[in-house]
Amino acid sequence: MTMLSKTLLAGISVGALMLTGCMTVGPNFKPPATPTSDSYAQPGDIANNGQLRTDVGAKVLDDWWTLFQSPGLDKLMRQAIANNLTLEQARVHLAEARSAEKAQGGLLSADATAGYKRERANLNAFSGGTFSDFSIPGESFSFPTNPEYNLYSIGGSVSYNLDLFGGQRRLRESLRAQTDAQARELDAAYLTLTGKVVEQVLTVADANIQIQALKAIGDADRQDLDMIVKARKAGGATEADVAAARQHLAMDSSAVPPQQQRLAAARHAMAVLVGKAPSEFEAPDFDAKSGALPPSLPVSIPSELVHERPDILEAEAKLHEATAEVGVATANLYPNISLTGAISQDALTPQTIFAAASNSYNFGPSLTVPLFHSGELKAKKREAEKAARAALLNYEETVLEAFAQVDDSLQAIAHDNQAYLDEQRVLDQAQARLDMVRKSFNAGGATARQLLAAQKGMVQAQLDLQQNGTGRYSDAARLMLAVAHVPPGAAAGKAEPKGE
Repeated sequence: MTMLSKTLLAGISVGALMLTGCMTVGPNFKPPATPTSDSYAQPGDIANNGQLRTDVGAKVLDDWWTLFQSPGLDKLMRQAIANNLTLEQARVHLAEARSAEKAQGGLLSADATAGYKRERANLNAFSGGTFSDFSIPGESFSFPTNPEYNLYSIGGSVSYNLDLFGGQRRLRESLRAQTDAQARELDAAYLTLTGKVVEQVLTVADANIQIQALKAIGDADRQDLDMIVKARKAGGATEADVAAARQHLAMDSSAVPPQQQRLAAARHAMAVLVGKAPSEFEAPDFDAKSGALPPSLPVSIPSELVHERPDILEAEAKLHEATAEVGVATANLYPNISLTGAISQDALTPQTIFAAASNSYNFGPSLTVPLFHSGELKAKKREAEKAARAALLNYEETVLEAFAQVDDSLQAIAHDNQAYLDEQRVLDQAQARLDMVRKSFNAGGATARQLLAAQKGMVQAQLDLQQNGTGRYSDAARLMLAVAHVPPGAAAGKAEPKGE
C-alpha cells in the first residue's frame, strides 16, 4: 500500500472515530405495556362446566392440532406446511424484506475502478483554431491537430457518512422492524393455513357423518313406509297416509346430495392447501372415528398471549418501524457530513500506470445543511409522528380484538357444552317417543300422521346433535387458533418425510 493510500484511509478512520460524539435523534422504541389481567371473561359470561374443559394458564402446544388425536390430520398438515403456495409466498416476501434490509448497507462504502479508453483530442478547441500553426523551431516534427491516444486508469474511492444525528441508524432500525413484521406475517400465514386444514378435515368428517345419518334415516323411513302400506291394506291407514310417508322418504333422501357436494368441495380444497390440483391429489377421508375431542383445551393468559400471537407481534413490529421513521424524519432536519476520498492512476501506457507521476487523489468532507424546503421536512416529521400514533392505536386495537376473539371462543365452548347436553336429552326423548308411536301404530292405536311426526322429530333431533358435535370440534379449533403461537423456524417449511 502506498503512503498516499495509507494517508487517505487514515483520514477516513479519523472521521469514523468522530461518531463517538454523534447523537441519535427521534424517540427510542419501547414495547407497549403488558396487560396484567389473568382472565378474558367479561362480567356476565357463563362458566364452563361441561365435558370439554378449558384451562386458562396451561401451556399451549406448538402443534395445537395434535390435540384431536388424528394421524390422518397430522399427515395432511405436514403436507400442507411443506407445499402450500400461499405459505411459500409469505416465505418469499420475508426473504425479500431481508434482502432489502441488507441492501441498505452501512455508513462506510468503498469501490474500485479500472478502465481503458481510446480517445481523440480536439486541441483546436483550446487554441481558437490556431493550434495547427504550432511547430518546434529547427525541428521537422509538428504536433498533430487531433491526436489519438490510449488512456489506462485504475483507482478506488471511499465514502463514510458520519451520520451525526442518526438518520441512517434509524433507517436501518426501521428496515429491521419491517423484516420482523414480515416474519410475523409469515407466522400468521402459517397459523391461518393450519386452521384451514383443520376446517376442511372437519367439513369432510361432518359431511360423512351427515351422509351416514341421512342414509340410516332413509332406511327408517322405508320401514315406516312399509308399515303404513301394510296398514293401508288392512284398512288402518289411508292412501293419503301412504303418500305422506313417501313424501317424507323423498325429503330425507334429498338432503344427501348437498352433503355429498360439501364433501367434494372440501376434498378439492384439501388439494389446493397441499399445493396440488384435485386431479393430482388423493384426498384422505375422515369421519366420526378419525379423531377425538381432548379432555381439556389449554389457553394462554393475556400477558403471555401478547408476546406469542403473530398478529399482535406483527402490529408491535409495525409500531417499531413507524417509531424509527420518526427518527429518520427528524434527522433530515439537521446537517449531514460525509467524508470522501478517491485515488486514481491514469497513464497513456500500461507500463507507466503505477508511476508516481500518474497519481491523482482527492480527500475531504462534504457538508449538507437543509436551509429552505418550504416546510416539507417539518411536515414529513409531523406525518411520521401521526403514522406512529396510528400504529400505536392499531396495536392496541389488535390486542383488544385478540382478547375478544379468545373470550368468544371460550363462551362458544361453554354454550356448546350446555347445548350438547340439552340436545342429547331431546334426542333421547324423541327416540323414546318414536318407539312408543311405532308400537302403538302396529297395535292400531296411533295414526300414520302421528308416526310420521314422531319420525320427523327424531330426525331433526339426531341432525341437531350431530351438528352440535361437529360445532364443538370447530369451536375448539377456533380457540386453539386464537391462542396458538408459532415455534421458531416452524413456518420456514420442511420437506415432507419420504414414505408419508
